[in-house]
Amino acid sequence: MILMLNRILLACLCLRPDLLVDSFPLDQQSIEIPETECSDSCENDVDMDESDSCDNDADDNDDSEEDDEEEEDMVHSTAPGKFLLENDDDTDHERDEAAHALTRMKSSDGSPRDKTLISRSLIAACTDNDVNTVRKLLCEGNSLNEATEDGDSLLSLACSAGYYELAQVLLAMSAQVDDRGQKNDCTPLMEAASAGHVDIIELLFKHGADVNAQSATGNTPLMYACAGGHEKAVKVLLEHGANVEDHNENGHTPLMEAASAGHVGVAKILLANGAGINTHSNEFKESALTLACYKGHLDMVRYLLEAGADQEHKTDEMHTALMEASMDGHVEVARLLLDSGAQVNMPTDSFESPLTLAACGGHVDLAMLLIDRGANIEEVNDEGYTPLMEAAREGHEEMVALLLQQNAQINAQTEETQETALTLACCGGFIEVADYLIKNGADIELGASTPLMEAAQEGHIELVRFLLQNGANVHAQTQTGDTALTYACENGHTEVADILLYYGAELEHESEGGRTPLMKACRAGHWCIVKFLIEKGAEVNRTTTNNDHTPLSLACTGGHQTVVELLLKNGADPFHKLKDNSTMLIEAAKGGHIVVVQLLLDFPHSLMNTNATTAQQQNMLNNGQMQLQAQQQQLQQQQQQQQHQQQLQQQAQQLILQQQQQQQQQQQHQQQQQQSQQKQQHPKQHNQQQQSQQKQNHKQRAKPPACQKTPEPTPPTKKQTAQPTTKEKTETKHQQQGT
Repeated sequence: MILMLNRILLACLCLRPDLLVDSFPLDQQSIEIPETECSDSCENDVDMDESDSCDNDADDNDDSEEDDEEEEDMVHSTAPGKFLLENDDDTDHERDEAAHALTRMKSSDGSPRDKTLISRSLIAACTDNDVNTVRKLLCEGNSLNEATEDGDSLLSLACSAGYYELAQVLLAMSAQVDDRGQKNDCTPLMEAASAGHVDIIELLFKHGADVNAQSATGNTPLMYACAGGHEKAVKVLLEHGANVEDHNENGHTPLMEAASAGHVGVAKILLANGAGINTHSNEFKESALTLACYKGHLDMVRYLLEAGADQEHKTDEMHTALMEASMDGHVEVARLLLDSGAQVNMPTDSFESPLTLAACGGHVDLAMLLIDRGANIEEVNDEGYTPLMEAAREGHEEMVALLLQQNAQINAQTEETQETALTLACCGGFIEVADYLIKNGADIELGASTPLMEAAQEGHIELVRFLLQNGANVHAQTQTGDTALTYACENGHTEVADILLYYGAELEHESEGGRTPLMKACRAGHWCIVKFLIEKGAEVNRTTTNNDHTPLSLACTGGHQTVVELLLKNGADPFHKLKDNSTMLIEAAKGGHIVVVQLLLDFPHSLMNTNATTAQQQNMLNNGQMQLQAQQQQLQQQQQQQQHQQQLQQQAQQLILQQQQQQQQQQQHQQQQQQSQQKQQHPKQHNQQQQSQQKQNHKQRAKPPACQKTPEPTPPTKKQTAQPTTKEKTETKHQQQGT
């Protein structure tokens, strides 16, 4: 046992003299070297066996030649004057076990511990790469499972920062090689690959790191190395079996990550190892070429084109490589693609053209290039917008000027909404673009919604004033009867409404259904503009034409308590009934607006101002009661009028019935006279008809039509022959002869 401990001690004296704790004192003065020499010696990788290192350690003060050999053997340094010898592949595992065993030996001599070491945390020591303190704290029982503020493990911290010796110590102390930390995200290998620390990558592989592990976002160590452009790290990962076609959650492969970052060297390595050049992401259908074009990496685009990338491949947005380059205005990339045969106009099944995308982004130089190469200046996208409309909508005055110089149609309209470049500019509030368009002939009244309406709806005060000063019609209406004032009130723009009224807008204008600007504001719940309109004289009890809605009923429907209170204080009728017999209370209840329901139930007490004096409260109460009594009297008068109208209607119905009875009696009297005349003229025929009628009445047992309207005679049936019989013809002939 003693012999084994001596061997362990000798190995650690030679390999890691700074692993010793208080129980194993070591005179390290003999191995101290200048700091500059340590840093230089780190670059030398010299293999040495265990016996040589022990001899050097035992005889380090004999002569200067042995000191020179000792300096050549040093490969890593973590503190001034301290060094760590490089491990051979054959003895690395044994030495790690020896260091592990020695570190676990705790101090038992009773000597006081270093207060500085005790006061420092393990995380702080790892962050500062203070290996001695880390060993001391781990020896005292600190846990390897501690995590940083970001949730990373201690091993991930060391690998990310490139602390090779610290990583060795943590792994020797059984740190989990694939520890993802509290966030359960990146492994230490991913951290090392992202930073390009090849030596640590090799160290982690010796301890069994998973080369194809994926982070929470699906990234692998190879993807991190490719994104960082670390060619050596990429080669090492590929040598250890990294999958070159793995996809992350965005569907990106390692080649796509390299292309997106513009690392041509990494792309060459990946293609040489079987990466697919035209592989696209699952969801967004992006390729390495489209990503490189979007980021504007000219050299990468050139390399991918030479390697056979498909430049007509379309993403999920139906964008080609040229369209991706046009979005961000990469002129040289676009020129290269055009020289390689890319389509300058909108491809089949796409939604927009490269010129439209360039105009939308305000990329003037690129737009000039595309126009020179034959781009259609009037081509529309899926929204019906031309390049000029897109430029105006985004407020790119220089682009608007360029397109107008190229004879773009200034008053072109979309098919569905009849929008123009000017209406789109006004919607966005771009007064400079609007001014430029108007000066170059844009129609200020064109569009289903005029430029003034668009500006008023969005609340662009200065633009509204500018348009009115340039002759915009303040009374213009849409197909539904809405005006600029209607839109301003509906969207709560009080200052805009004030300007429009100053220029003559109609306060009580009725749009579709008879709704006024006040009604629009009440339905939307804009208290400030409701107050403003009432002060301007708007009628609070005006009704709509379709269902007799009032501003109050619309406010109750929307559940706007403050607006309801404001309207009631200004004389709104809380007892008004709609055409469907709904009331204010019902309208509020239908929407589930409990506060408004309670407000109406407690009216007028609910309007009492708690901050008012007793006299003011009494006056408010008296006024409310007087209003309530007046409204009740109005209701009573309305009920009396309704009763009177019902009586008149009943009398009229009785007169109508009497007239009908008189008409029936007159008709019966006329029928009797006709029958009497027929009897006198043709007595024999009359008797036969009378007998036939009696038989028929007997069969049907019909009731006499007393006080009933005489039914119309029915046509004769087949049994009642319409043609006279032979006997009747003979008798008729004799009668005619006798006559």
